[in-house]
Amino acid sequence: MTATYEAIMDAALQLNPGDCCRVAASLWESIGDPVQELGGEAVENLLNQREAELDQDPSQEISHQDFLTHFAARRLA
Repeated sequence: MTATYEAIMDAALQLNPGDCCRVAASLWESIGDPVQELGGEAVENLLNQREAELDQDPSQEISHQDFLTHFAARRLA
């Protein structure tokens, strides 16, 4: 049996929040260390650049919840 993305998502979205978080964490851990795979130095430089941008204009900062809401809306679009 081959699972599809849609079937897995449908099943996962029926889980209670705690189990859903456990699934998400397990999936994230299963991909290894994405920072290393993306190139540690490149990621570090990008993070430093973003931090400098926030230092220059703190109004760009958003809450963690706003971040999640923004990307959840993008996923649905």
